[in-house]
Amino acid sequence: MNEPSSDRNFREQQDNLQAGVDRPGSMFAGASNFTMVKPQFQATTNIQNIQNNYHTWNTNDVSDIRKWFNAPNPSTNFVAASKLRTPGTGEWIFSDPQFVKWRQATSGVLWIQGKVGSGKTLLSTAIIQQLRGDPALLCCYYYFDNRDNSRIKTNVQGLLQSLLLQMGTRQEKVHPALYKLYQSSNQGLMEPTIAELSATLEEVSKGLSPVYLVLDAMDECSEAIDVSKHLAHLKKNVCIAVTSRYLAETSYDVSWYIHLDDTQFFRQDLAKYLEDKLSHRKLRPELFTEIINHLSEGAQGQFRWVDCQTPKAMREALKKLPKTLEDTYTLAMERMKESQLLMWLVYAFEPLSVAQVTDILAVDLDDQMFDPEMRSLEFESGTYDILDSTLITVNVRKVVQLAHNSVKEFLTQTHAEGNIRTLFEINEHLAHSIICQTCLIYLHQFNKEEMLPENQYIFNQLYPLGLYAAEHWPSHMERLDDDLPEQKPAKDLAISLVKDSSQLSYVNWIRIHAPSQNQSSVTDNPTYNPTLDSRKIQSQHYYMASLNMLSITKHLLVKNLADVNAQGEKYGNALQVASWRGHRDIVQLLLEHKGDVNAQGGQYGNALQAASQRGNKVIVHLLLEYKADVNVQGGHYGNALQAASQRGNKDIVQLLLEYKADVNAQRGYYGNALQAAARRGNKDIVKLLLEYKADVIAQGGKYGNALQAATSAGETSIVQLLLDYDADVNAQGGKYGNALQAACQRGDRDISQLLLYHNADVNAQGGRYGNALQAAISAEDKYIAQLLLDHNVDLLLSHKADVNAQGGYYGNALQAASWRGKKDMVWFLLEHKADVNAKGGEYGNALLAAVNERENDIVQLLLQNGADVNAHGGYYGNALQTASYKGDNDIVQLLLEHKADVNVQGGHYGNALQAASYSGNRNIVHFLLEHNANVNAKGGEYGNALQAAISAEAKYIAQILLDHNADVNAQGGYYGNALQAASACADRDMVQLLLEYKADVNAQGGYYGNALQAASWRGKKDIVQLLLEHKTDVYAQGSQYGNALQAAISQGENDIVQLVLAHKVNFNT
Repeated sequence: MNEPSSDRNFREQQDNLQAGVDRPGSMFAGASNFTMVKPQFQATTNIQNIQNNYHTWNTNDVSDIRKWFNAPNPSTNFVAASKLRTPGTGEWIFSDPQFVKWRQATSGVLWIQGKVGSGKTLLSTAIIQQLRGDPALLCCYYYFDNRDNSRIKTNVQGLLQSLLLQMGTRQEKVHPALYKLYQSSNQGLMEPTIAELSATLEEVSKGLSPVYLVLDAMDECSEAIDVSKHLAHLKKNVCIAVTSRYLAETSYDVSWYIHLDDTQFFRQDLAKYLEDKLSHRKLRPELFTEIINHLSEGAQGQFRWVDCQTPKAMREALKKLPKTLEDTYTLAMERMKESQLLMWLVYAFEPLSVAQVTDILAVDLDDQMFDPEMRSLEFESGTYDILDSTLITVNVRKVVQLAHNSVKEFLTQTHAEGNIRTLFEINEHLAHSIICQTCLIYLHQFNKEEMLPENQYIFNQLYPLGLYAAEHWPSHMERLDDDLPEQKPAKDLAISLVKDSSQLSYVNWIRIHAPSQNQSSVTDNPTYNPTLDSRKIQSQHYYMASLNMLSITKHLLVKNLADVNAQGEKYGNALQVASWRGHRDIVQLLLEHKGDVNAQGGQYGNALQAASQRGNKVIVHLLLEYKADVNVQGGHYGNALQAASQRGNKDIVQLLLEYKADVNAQRGYYGNALQAAARRGNKDIVKLLLEYKADVIAQGGKYGNALQAATSAGETSIVQLLLDYDADVNAQGGKYGNALQAACQRGDRDISQLLLYHNADVNAQGGRYGNALQAAISAEDKYIAQLLLDHNVDLLLSHKADVNAQGGYYGNALQAASWRGKKDMVWFLLEHKADVNAKGGEYGNALLAAVNERENDIVQLLLQNGADVNAHGGYYGNALQTASYKGDNDIVQLLLEHKADVNVQGGHYGNALQAASYSGNRNIVHFLLEHNANVNAKGGEYGNALQAAISAEAKYIAQILLDHNADVNAQGGYYGNALQAASACADRDMVQLLLEYKADVNAQGGYYGNALQAASWRGKKDIVQLLLEHKTDVYAQGSQYGNALQAAISQGENDIVQLVLAHKVNFNT
């Protein structure tokens, strides 16, 4: 799922790369052979649905979902293309009748066809820019890009993941269907299938309208037919625009085509482009016109061809311009010095930096050595003379890349015709072999201890190619067939690297980038760990099995160079990691060489559970044939059957049952297989397990039982099935306490009704929310329709739910509704005789919950219905102290109007005035003092209001309190008195203020004993000097440091030591 962090500004380059045009780049153009297609789809138009269908979960969930997908980010392409657009070009599209009809439609596909290099990407970017400017619609977009050798930007997986994030998340909100996919994938531990991604996207898109989707460069998609099949499901909801070199061969319901054969738009845009690029040159008008005419005539609908021509030696060169884009590239190939570099740019898995290219050019394949002195001086100086900017560019981020997609096609397709074989012998196997050899030679240099710096940034500066080589050599090796001659030199180098787990080059490879950490890539993160203990590094078998290095694994086994059953790492051993990754041939090879099929350890406990969880039936069957114990316990899911049930693979579940898997085996995350299948939402597997006598009332696991698991997943049909099999509707336990509470917490009225119909106890206690009524009100689902929650509460009350039932996080339903800020619900509960003064829960009572969340209307409503304004409870002790700390003037005033006791004691801050003083709200402080708050009231965290203000460094509050006769020498609190607090807080101005108000400079008490010792320990020389000037007792004893001199010495404050000693001498004299 990884996406290279490339800058798609692929034709922007530095000034010194081309002597002619300073910054060549295509712009929007109406190519002469563009085609637009307009099918007939239907959709609804209600923009409010875009916001109303997002579900709020916590921030970590949203962030984790984005990290889990790690989808391609199309905004990088959008920004890069936007920069290349010449102002005014491409705007003809907005007035084209076909585009206008598409924009006015509620659904449909607009197909834009143009030859290579005709400016389609920038034209699609113009459309995106217009759509993004319309707040009444949702604009999603995607750029296919086959220059990205990770392939994620050319396949259907990358597209679906990107669209799901665009449609399914909004800031910290995520659509329920997307969250369900995340949950069913074990909170991101598993990779979703293409079918799951597609189904989720269809579900997400249903409530979003109008939605416009722009897909650029469909011809660069390696799975265009599959893309069209998946997007066809969106045809009732989305307007789609596609750019491509080819006509549509899709599953869309295309009804008719309209061809635009006129070339006037292309010529108009081309003229604007050339005028912009040549405007800085002082050319005679007749020469300027001649250049534009020649370039326009030669372009033949291709802006890319124009980009490649330079205006150097202009008039003469105009007569000799190559006739076609292919001729242009052939000439460039003849000029290029380092044609081997093109192999890297075509087949590398990440964009290459200038620094990486210098290292690549310093690797000698013949002598198999890396020589830093061979690094290209041209590259180090930034001149890049070895490059031809027609083929290769260096962008502003110092990334080296092919200048255009057409260059890649030229290199990989033209050579097959034999046209440039003598210039550049390129084929995929040879390229991967050369790249793999280069990486391995580079890694062999790390053969000494302490070669790796502790900081990864420094490592990347010293060895730019290091991380790429460590991470990607196996991927290049994997693309070489065993019987190809190109594989042998790379294989020999690889064996040399891994043959001995004690050799430093092997150890340092793992330290740079350890393989096999998760399912979707070689590692969760670049695991640079230069100090990793070599004894903790897994065997070569483990890593080679994980990376599917069959020929190397075979060599290691034949030579008996490592323990095939060595334990360690996330997946336990080589057999388990190979089973989990689906490497069938490796599994077979390990089993044939005495791999222990029942070895225990790792995340999944054993190889069979790993293969079952991954849904690989072939490997599961192979392991069973080698006598894998189908009922062995251990690992995340407890056993193989539970793992397969959670995965949702019915064929594997059936196979395991045929091999006598215990259908009621207990253990693991879900407790048993039935609960796992119920939570997954796979009715067929649930039914199959029940047919094999699964215990429908078995307890255990995260959700307590299968019924609660199905309810928590919102699977109504499975809930009904389990009830038909006599599931206990009132079974207690699990995350939600019982099934009814789970349904209410989800706001699921249908399942709630179903459970109540089957005699669910509406007042059953337990779980996080205490009871079903509180769960319904406290639902985390803020964005499910309020009406649904209202009806759910009404449904429960009509079944005689106890409105005053105690328990759970919020204590009672009224407190939960008050905290949630649901005024209508609070009123609804009060109408049903909810006790407005019921105590308990996190906040103590409903009034305190509402005040804590600053819900003014609900505070007013509760007070009007008899809430005790002075009731004690919660962290802040009472409502007035809570409001004072929160800084809510209106609520403070409202509480005082309802006779709140301004001097009541209790809570963290002792009283309201101290709370307001610490929070620094001068208006509330004034207001409380006007209502006769005792300025010298003692108690609380800081002893009194004055100390609280000083501790918060709120000098203006301290001044107010002193003006109202606060006792400057009052004792109490952590610092004992105000002066010590100010000294400890290193606030000289505050110390000066307190001294002006006659603070006792020698007052004893508190953590530091006295003010001088506090200032000495903090190293505040200016405060020490000030205190000494006010006759502080330098000999005063107390606290853990004894006196000020010892406090200063303990902190190494030499200046203060000298100051105190000098004062002692002066004092003695």
